Amino acid sequence: MDPSDIYALCRQQLISLAGSISADHASAPLAATPPWTVLDGYRHLTGVCADFLDANMDGAGGPQWTAAQVASRQALTLAEVCDEWAERGPAFEAQMAAAGPAMGFVAFDAWTHEQDIRAGIGGRGVRNDARAADLAQLALAMVEHRYEASGAPALLILIDGDPHVLGGIGADPDITLGTSAYELLRIIFGRRSARQIAAANWTGDPTAAIEALCVFAPPTVDIVD
Repeated sequence: MDPSDIYALCRQQLISLAGSISADHASAPLAATPPWTVLDGYRHLTGVCADFLDANMDGAGGPQWTAAQVASRQALTLAEVCDEWAERGPAFEAQMAAAGPAMGFVAFDAWTHEQDIRAGIGGRGVRNDARAADLAQLALAMVEHRYEASGAPALLILIDGDPHVLGGIGADPDITLGTSAYELLRIIFGRRSARQIAAANWTGDPTAAIEALCVFAPPTVDIVD
Protein backbone atom coordinates (compact mmCIF):
# COMPACT_ATOMS: atom_id res chain seq x y z
CA MET A 1 0.00 0.00 0.00
CA ASP A 2 1.28 3.48 -0.78
CA PRO A 3 0.93 6.33 1.77
CA SER A 4 -2.24 7.74 0.22
CA ASP A 5 -3.94 4.32 0.38
CA ILE A 6 -2.88 3.87 4.00
CA TYR A 7 -4.14 7.33 4.91
CA ALA A 8 -7.46 6.71 3.14
CA LEU A 9 -8.00 3.47 5.04
CA CYS A 10 -7.17 5.16 8.35
CA ARG A 11 -9.66 7.93 7.58
CA GLN A 12 -12.39 5.53 6.53
CA GLN A 13 -11.93 3.31 9.56
CA LEU A 14 -11.88 6.21 11.99
CA ILE A 15 -15.02 7.76 10.50
CA SER A 16 -16.75 4.37 10.73
CA LEU A 17 -15.53 3.94 14.31
CA ALA A 18 -16.86 7.37 15.28
CA GLY A 19 -20.43 6.15 14.87
CA SER A 20 -20.00 3.86 17.89
CA ILE A 21 -18.14 6.32 20.14
CA SER A 22 -20.19 7.50 23.11
CA ALA A 23 -20.02 11.01 24.55
CA ASP A 24 -18.01 9.67 27.49
CA HIS A 25 -15.52 8.00 25.19
CA ALA A 26 -15.28 11.09 22.99
CA SER A 27 -14.12 13.06 26.04
CA ALA A 28 -11.69 10.35 27.19
CA PRO A 29 -8.02 11.40 27.33
CA LEU A 30 -5.42 10.29 24.82
CA ALA A 31 -2.54 9.01 26.93
CA ALA A 32 0.20 9.88 24.44
CA THR A 33 -0.94 13.44 23.67
CA PRO A 34 -2.23 15.13 26.82
CA PRO A 35 -4.40 17.11 27.25
CA TRP A 36 -6.09 15.95 24.05
CA THR A 37 -9.25 13.87 24.16
CA VAL A 38 -10.47 11.30 21.65
CA LEU A 39 -12.51 14.05 19.97
CA ASP A 40 -9.43 16.28 19.87
CA GLY A 41 -7.61 13.51 18.02
CA TYR A 42 -10.30 13.64 15.33
CA ARG A 43 -10.11 17.43 15.29
CA HIS A 44 -6.37 17.28 14.69
CA LEU A 45 -6.59 14.74 11.89
CA THR A 46 -9.34 16.69 10.15
CA GLY A 47 -7.35 19.88 10.63
CA VAL A 48 -4.26 18.38 9.00
CA CYS A 49 -6.34 17.48 5.95
CA ALA A 50 -7.90 20.96 5.77
CA ASP A 51 -4.64 22.82 6.33
CA PHE A 52 -2.87 21.00 3.52
CA LEU A 53 -5.74 21.62 1.12
CA ASP A 54 -5.95 25.29 2.14
CA ALA A 55 -2.16 25.76 2.03
CA ASN A 56 -2.20 26.79 5.69
CA MET A 57 1.31 25.50 6.33
CA ASP A 58 2.89 28.21 8.48
CA GLY A 59 4.49 26.29 11.36
CA ALA A 60 3.36 22.97 9.90
CA GLY A 61 3.87 20.08 12.29
CA GLY A 62 4.61 22.34 15.23
CA PRO A 63 2.61 22.64 18.45
CA GLN A 64 0.91 25.92 17.51
CA TRP A 65 -0.20 24.51 14.15
CA THR A 66 -1.73 21.40 15.69
CA ALA A 67 -3.23 23.32 18.62
CA ALA A 68 -5.01 25.62 16.18
CA GLN A 69 -6.53 22.62 14.40
CA VAL A 70 -8.06 21.49 17.67
CA ALA A 71 -9.07 24.94 18.92
CA SER A 72 -10.79 25.97 15.69
CA ARG A 73 -13.08 22.93 15.94
CA GLN A 74 -13.94 23.12 19.63
CA ALA A 75 -17.57 23.98 18.88
CA LEU A 76 -18.02 20.99 16.57
CA THR A 77 -19.37 17.62 17.60
CA LEU A 78 -17.62 14.40 16.64
CA ALA A 79 -20.18 13.85 13.88
CA GLU A 80 -19.58 17.35 12.49
CA VAL A 81 -15.82 16.90 12.54
CA CYS A 82 -16.19 13.59 10.70
CA ASP A 83 -18.50 15.22 8.15
CA GLU A 84 -15.77 17.75 7.36
CA TRP A 85 -13.14 15.02 7.09
CA ALA A 86 -15.39 12.88 4.89
CA GLU A 87 -16.02 15.83 2.57
CA ARG A 88 -12.42 16.98 2.23
CA GLY A 89 -10.53 13.71 2.63
CA PRO A 90 -10.74 12.43 -0.97
CA ALA A 91 -9.18 15.62 -2.37
CA PHE A 92 -6.35 15.36 0.13
CA GLU A 93 -5.79 11.72 -0.71
CA ALA A 94 -5.48 12.68 -4.38
CA GLN A 95 -2.88 15.27 -3.37
CA MET A 96 -1.02 12.62 -1.41
CA ALA A 97 -1.13 10.16 -4.30
CA ALA A 98 0.37 12.76 -6.63
CA ALA A 99 3.18 13.50 -4.14
CA GLY A 100 4.04 9.85 -3.53
CA PRO A 101 6.38 8.87 -0.67
CA ALA A 102 7.20 12.53 0.01
CA MET A 103 3.95 12.76 2.01
CA GLY A 104 4.43 9.48 3.83
CA PHE A 105 4.66 11.36 7.13
CA VAL A 106 0.93 12.12 6.89
CA ALA A 107 0.17 8.40 6.73
CA PHE A 108 2.36 7.85 9.80
CA ASP A 109 0.44 10.57 11.64
CA ALA A 110 -2.98 9.21 10.73
CA TRP A 111 -2.10 5.61 11.59
CA THR A 112 -0.47 6.62 14.87
CA HIS A 113 -3.44 8.68 16.01
CA GLU A 114 -5.85 5.95 14.93
CA GLN A 115 -4.20 3.56 17.37
CA ASP A 116 -4.21 6.27 20.06
CA ILE A 117 -7.94 6.79 19.56
CA ARG A 118 -8.70 3.08 19.65
CA ALA A 119 -6.83 2.83 22.95
CA GLY A 120 -8.60 5.93 24.24
CA ILE A 121 -11.99 4.27 23.88
CA GLY A 122 -10.74 1.11 25.57
CA GLY A 123 -9.91 -0.87 22.44
CA ARG A 124 -6.80 -2.39 20.93
CA GLY A 125 -4.65 -1.14 18.10
CA VAL A 126 -5.01 -2.80 14.70
CA ARG A 127 -2.19 -5.29 14.27
CA ASN A 128 -3.55 -7.69 11.67
CA ASP A 129 -3.67 -5.68 8.44
CA ALA A 130 -1.08 -4.65 5.87
CA ARG A 131 -0.77 -1.05 6.99
CA ALA A 132 1.64 -1.63 9.87
CA ALA A 133 3.95 -3.81 7.77
CA ASP A 134 4.05 -1.30 4.91
CA LEU A 135 4.50 1.67 7.24
CA ALA A 136 7.33 -0.10 9.06
CA GLN A 137 9.24 -0.35 5.77
CA LEU A 138 8.66 3.35 5.10
CA ALA A 139 9.70 4.21 8.65
CA LEU A 140 12.98 2.33 8.38
CA ALA A 141 13.78 4.14 5.13
CA MET A 142 12.92 7.44 6.81
CA VAL A 143 15.14 6.92 9.87
CA GLU A 144 18.05 5.31 8.01
CA HIS A 145 19.99 8.54 7.41
CA ARG A 146 19.20 9.84 10.89
CA TYR A 147 20.43 6.60 12.42
CA GLU A 148 23.67 6.52 10.42
CA ALA A 149 24.38 10.19 11.18
CA SER A 150 23.96 9.56 14.91
CA GLY A 151 26.99 7.28 15.05
CA ALA A 152 25.01 4.64 16.93
CA PRO A 153 26.24 1.05 16.55
CA ALA A 154 24.83 -1.11 13.77
CA LEU A 155 21.34 -2.33 14.69
CA LEU A 156 19.70 -5.49 13.38
CA ILE A 157 15.91 -5.23 13.58
CA LEU A 158 14.01 -8.47 13.16
CA ILE A 159 10.44 -7.52 12.23
CA ASP A 160 8.52 -10.74 12.77
CA GLY A 161 11.79 -12.47 11.88
CA ASP A 162 12.48 -10.41 8.74
CA PRO A 163 15.96 -8.79 9.06
CA HIS A 164 16.72 -5.10 8.52
CA VAL A 165 20.02 -3.40 9.40
CA LEU A 166 20.46 0.26 10.34
CA GLY A 167 23.86 1.95 10.60
CA GLY A 168 27.38 0.57 10.59
CA ILE A 169 27.64 -0.05 6.85
CA GLY A 170 29.53 -3.29 6.29
CA ALA A 171 29.78 -3.99 10.02
CA ASP A 172 28.25 -6.86 11.91
CA PRO A 173 25.41 -5.49 14.05
CA ASP A 174 26.25 -5.07 17.72
CA ILE A 175 22.62 -4.78 18.77
CA THR A 176 19.49 -6.70 17.85
CA LEU A 177 15.83 -5.82 18.34
CA GLY A 178 13.21 -8.48 17.76
CA THR A 179 9.76 -6.95 17.41
CA SER A 180 6.61 -6.64 15.31
CA ALA A 181 5.87 -3.96 12.74
CA TYR A 182 3.21 -2.56 15.05
CA GLU A 183 5.51 -2.28 18.06
CA LEU A 184 8.35 -0.83 15.99
CA LEU A 185 6.09 1.97 14.79
CA ARG A 186 4.87 2.67 18.31
CA ILE A 187 8.50 2.88 19.50
CA ILE A 188 9.65 5.15 16.67
CA PHE A 189 6.73 7.55 16.92
CA GLY A 190 6.71 8.19 20.66
CA ARG A 191 4.07 5.73 21.84
CA ARG A 192 6.21 3.64 24.15
CA SER A 193 7.79 4.86 27.39
CA ALA A 194 11.50 4.54 28.08
CA ARG A 195 10.69 1.65 30.41
CA GLN A 196 8.66 -0.12 27.73
CA ILE A 197 11.34 0.39 25.08
CA ALA A 198 14.07 -0.90 27.39
CA ALA A 199 11.94 -3.97 28.11
CA ALA A 200 11.66 -4.87 24.42
CA ASN A 201 13.50 -7.89 23.00
CA TRP A 202 17.01 -6.42 22.76
CA THR A 203 20.42 -8.04 22.70
CA GLY A 204 23.45 -5.86 23.38
CA ASP A 205 23.36 -2.37 24.91
CA PRO A 206 20.57 -0.48 23.10
CA THR A 207 21.06 2.94 24.72
CA ALA A 208 22.50 4.75 21.70
CA ALA A 209 20.29 2.84 19.28
CA ILE A 210 17.12 3.87 21.10
CA GLU A 211 18.03 7.55 20.98
CA ALA A 212 18.78 7.35 17.25
CA LEU A 213 15.70 5.26 16.41
CA CYS A 214 13.04 7.32 18.18
CA VAL A 215 11.71 10.21 16.09
CA PHE A 216 9.70 11.51 19.05
CA ALA A 217 10.71 11.45 22.69
CA PRO A 218 9.18 8.59 24.68
CA PRO A 219 6.18 9.51 26.84
CA THR A 220 6.66 9.66 30.60
CA VAL A 221 3.94 7.05 31.18
CA ASP A 222 3.48 3.57 29.77
CA ILE A 223 1.15 3.47 26.76
CA VAL A 224 -1.09 0.41 26.57
CA ASP A 225 -2.84 -0.31 23.29
